[in-house]
Amino acid sequence: MGKSTEFMIPFKGLGIGMHEFTYNISEAFFGKIEYSEIKKGSVKVDLFLEKQENMLVLNFKITGKVEVNCDRCLEAFDYPVAGNQQLIVKFGEKREEEGDEILIIPESDHQIDIAPYIYEYIYLLLPLQRIHPDDDEGNITCNNEVIKKLNELKKQNTIDPRWEALKKLKNND
Repeated sequence: MGKSTEFMIPFKGLGIGMHEFTYNISEAFFGKIEYSEIKKGSVKVDLFLEKQENMLVLNFKITGKVEVNCDRCLEAFDYPVAGNQQLIVKFGEKREEEGDEILIIPESDHQIDIAPYIYEYIYLLLPLQRIHPDDDEGNITCNNEVIKKLNELKKQNTIDPRWEALKKLKNND
């Protein structure tokens, strides 16, 4: 991901206390991320940054939707995302991550790029399996033609005769 000044926070110039930032994440943001599974979306990120003497506490509030492909029918659909994440930034000698929520950056740094964290937090809000949600009556909303083809293939599922022979051997024991 290329660095964009839009997501750089110059914390050295901020006073001690709370600071609020709002970011509207769109297709342009996701397009800059190489190998991103998310190509489109409309997400609002409210960032509440608390600057303290020796660290920064960043609280992200994420709401919106992203376009993902259905794992069942492969068609794109909008998936709602909403959640909160926290990142604690401490100052040290070199840059390193101390777990999922703690980042150590050199004391000489004067700004932080939050774009990778925004992407990561949005991505973590997605489930492992992404399928179209059922409608209000509980019916599948996937592409009907794909579902019909999948059902046909399921019916055609025949057991390889070699496996059948192995099952007979197992059952004789």
